[in-house]
Amino acid sequence: MANFTKDDLAFTGYSQKIDLANNPEHFEILDGMYIDKTEEIEVIYFCNQFLEKYKVPQTKASFQKVESFLQHAALENEVYKAQLQDWIASNWIK
Repeated sequence: MANFTKDDLAFTGYSQKIDLANNPEHFEILDGMYIDKTEEIEVIYFCNQFLEKYKVPQTKASFQKVESFLQHAALENEVYKAQLQDWIASNWIK
């Protein structure tokens, strides 16, 4: 899986309330059906997963493009990871 970090994010102001060191169930949170687009760690994980799943270029620009799509007005109320991935994949080249 791609390994971009918070230093690679284009946007700021994400919540950092998930403490992975003290939360043994963090992978369950990250691998769930939903994403909290305000949580820094969830956004990072989602973007890295997308880059791997869709075999798009493993670049910082691609990582930030996925992050940007998560902020798109058309996805404002979407929280299902599968729906987000499908929309981003279909709009990747547009």
